[in-house]
Amino acid sequence: MHFRPTLAGIAAILLLGISLSCSHRAGIAIIIDPASEREAAAELAAWEDALRGADGYTVYRLCEDWESPDAIKAQLKDLYKEGKICGAVFVGDIPIPMVRDAQFFTSAFKMDQTRPRKESSVPSDRFYDDFDLEFEYLGSEDDGDPYFYYSLTSGRDIPLAPDIFSGRIRPTDTEGSTRYEKLRLYLSKAAAAHLSPERLDHIFIFNGSGSIAESRHAHMDEQFSMREHFPWMTTLPGAFDYMDNKDFDPVKPRVKNELMRPELDIAILHHHGDFDTQYFKIKKEDNLTLEEFGPFRPEARLVLMDACYNGAFNMPDCIANEYIFQEGGTLVALGGSVNVLQDKWPDEFLGLVAQGYPVGDINRFSPYLEMHVVGDPTFRFKEEKVCHSADKECLKIRYSGMSEEKLLKILRSSPVSLERHEAFNTIIRTCARPAKLEAIRIALSDNSEQVQREAVNCFAPMGDPELIPLVARMATDNNVSARLRQNTYESLQFFPREAMLAAITEALDSLALQSADTSTFAKVRSIAQTRCGSWEDDIDKLISGELSPKWQMFLSRSFRIYLPAYRLPEVRDFADTCSNETLSGNIKEAIEWHRLAYTY
Repeated sequence: MHFRPTLAGIAAILLLGISLSCSHRAGIAIIIDPASEREAAAELAAWEDALRGADGYTVYRLCEDWESPDAIKAQLKDLYKEGKICGAVFVGDIPIPMVRDAQFFTSAFKMDQTRPRKESSVPSDRFYDDFDLEFEYLGSEDDGDPYFYYSLTSGRDIPLAPDIFSGRIRPTDTEGSTRYEKLRLYLSKAAAAHLSPERLDHIFIFNGSGSIAESRHAHMDEQFSMREHFPWMTTLPGAFDYMDNKDFDPVKPRVKNELMRPELDIAILHHHGDFDTQYFKIKKEDNLTLEEFGPFRPEARLVLMDACYNGAFNMPDCIANEYIFQEGGTLVALGGSVNVLQDKWPDEFLGLVAQGYPVGDINRFSPYLEMHVVGDPTFRFKEEKVCHSADKECLKIRYSGMSEEKLLKILRSSPVSLERHEAFNTIIRTCARPAKLEAIRIALSDNSEQVQREAVNCFAPMGDPELIPLVARMATDNNVSARLRQNTYESLQFFPREAMLAAITEALDSLALQSADTSTFAKVRSIAQTRCGSWEDDIDKLISGELSPKWQMFLSRSFRIYLPAYRLPEVRDFADTCSNETLSGNIKEAIEWHRLAYTY
């Protein structure tokens, strides 16, 4: 991801000695529809009073019969320019922007936009909270849904960097409860949470079937990072609880029991999903659906979900909504409105919620087009006094403009994995090729699997020939995590066959001096033979004119993900001379997705 820090933002972040982030000193805009305002008048007033009294926000309530997102954005932008707001909450039936032509801002959603636009658009409030992004209105449909379609026109040159945080409180009518009953209940919970902030001292992590290739290395290091986010919890009895889907059969009752513990503060749930289902395990009976939330009252104040569509707030109902609109203690769920990449850093800056920052800032500092705060984005835990906050140090690393040398020094020598992780990401995002390559070399030997994984995940998009020995090393290493191995194997298709096979053969020959594991060696060679250079034939046929028009178009759309960097210049040249404007346009648009490529 790219970030666009302002001078004011950098100054505020450098003054991290203050007890609260600068966002707490500003105001909050509450955008609400007239019916919701009328039906929950008392609860709305109590929540606003709590925001003012407990957190010091100035509250700006904006209530109209909203006819389009543009009118809302204009008012928010004016308030922001006047220095009046740091965040916004969309309460009730507020227009939903459906964003198109912006999939390079998503973590995983790469759907062909020739499919129906309701399916191939991303419900996203980045339309509202990032004022530098520009959109063209594409209209709406007469089907009763509050969807408004927009094409992103500002392109990739302007990175995704929300100016304010935002969140959605959108109850819907479901069996047994109306939207207004839910809204009144929720606002009462939210007000109480502001008046009596709780200490963060209980975290539960669940690893579902297929999560991050079920890599135990990855999940072990995630548990360690929790201790860096929340150092005061390391000596608290029962502060951290973990569960894997393989621990119990069935596992769903155990997960539900954990989530209903009254003392639970944060639940981090890794699994696959849909808008109406959490797939805890492969077995159907171990999946949690919307219909089961009646007697199930989750208590975790903050729930993080990296499952696809669990945060699809645009639907008539979704998993994230059910968590916050129950009578239990859950106040906020972070989830994706479409597909979510499990390899992203799910807990980046998480420790800030106990350092005076609202949960909305967690989503603002690590933005994706699809990720949303479902619930009150101003929610936070009681501020904890600590000698060293790794998350605040990470903010400095991210935004203070450190030199390449200093970033590399942090990556090499910081004892805090969160800081090394942030330094690596900042180098990849902002530094020149030599620093990127050096950072990858360092990170591949890091003691944190997640830092290693970030490095491995650079293999495919960079495709740099300097990386070939490193890819070969990771493909043949005896002791890498399941996810590292899987992602390394996937990257082989983006490197030239002869060079990569030679490097893998050399790596295997050196291992043969230590081991006689010929079956493993044969498997690695087979995978490499199959995957290395696997796009060569299709690209050659495209350039020579041997592909049918149908396959030309299919390949041009596939290039958004599957375009090896070493063939990118030839593909670009073909697009420049191609007489088919649609095909040429598709290819040129796809090339824009590959800005990390060494040949871009």
